[in-house]
Amino acid sequence: MCMLVMLFLMAELGSSEAQKQTSRQGQQKLVILDVDPGIDDAIAMMMVLSQPAVRVLAVTCVRGNAREVLLDCKNALRVLNAAGRTDIPVYVGASLQLMGNDVYDYTHWNGRDSMGDAADKYPPDYRLINQAEHAVLTLIRMSKAYPNQITLIALGPLTNVALARRMDPDISSRFKEIIIMGGNIRGEGNIGISAEFNFWMDPEAAQVVLREYKCPMKVVPWEVCQEHGLEWDFFANWTAMPTRRARFIKAISLNLSKWLRAQGEPTYLSCDPLATAIVIDPGIVQNVDTVYATVEVEGEYTRAQMVVDWWGFRRKTPNVDIIRSLNMSRYKSLLMTAM
Repeated sequence: MCMLVMLFLMAELGSSEAQKQTSRQGQQKLVILDVDPGIDDAIAMMMVLSQPAVRVLAVTCVRGNAREVLLDCKNALRVLNAAGRTDIPVYVGASLQLMGNDVYDYTHWNGRDSMGDAADKYPPDYRLINQAEHAVLTLIRMSKAYPNQITLIALGPLTNVALARRMDPDISSRFKEIIIMGGNIRGEGNIGISAEFNFWMDPEAAQVVLREYKCPMKVVPWEVCQEHGLEWDFFANWTAMPTRRARFIKAISLNLSKWLRAQGEPTYLSCDPLATAIVIDPGIVQNVDTVYATVEVEGEYTRAQMVVDWWGFRRKTPNVDIIRSLNMSRYKSLLMTAM
């Protein structure tokens, strides 16, 4: 509403179209999406792309859900096309982890194409993938162009973000904030017994980011995602909306929703949208813990587990805000708007 009033007043004063455009951009949140699409990445991207107050500067891709980073890029293009936003550049990032773990067969979750085996219905224009600049260099370049203005939303393994720190140490202070979907706080794993998928894919990268980045960081851990699933009735109504975006999300999530129901899951679990929700609507966060956290990289059973110093035993300065709960009504409202 404030934006509409401002634009009306500017028009009354005879401001030029260029001036109005500058004003709109000045109020937008600047965002880079570092992703590995992924069904939940697709939903998260739709949420951000639906918000006029958010300006997505770039989509940088990292190997994660897909076995090859180029497939992640193609899937990102599929999402952008479904959202009508192919104007946003997509960059190819890291194709291997820093050290990492063996690739796990995750096809039961995302399908062989990481899009619920529905990707062939949405062929992308591969020419739109920007291969002239590596995604890590994009992060460095854009953080210099917009110092302390960009929110980096990291929804996949943190390989690109860690490599950017290795190539340009000063980048650790140039982002406005980093929002991370990853890690765990009670030792519960969704890939093995004690690790969350994104951190498990590249534990060393996760450790570098948590230890070395100096900008504010917020982490949405796996256990919190479990506690904020979508009731099946809501999910059915949401994906049945008569829009192009809803039809796309329904198609790519169909097999996963069937699998989750067969497993007896009481809700539809989707992690990445929770991370984008706190960027769009910071007031959605109900409980948060500001603590020191790092990542175990040596343990025989606990490799890639996020270790949180809840009681301050190590006397380390807190480095992350761990999101513990969100307002579900406001979250669902954002999901509806995304369609």
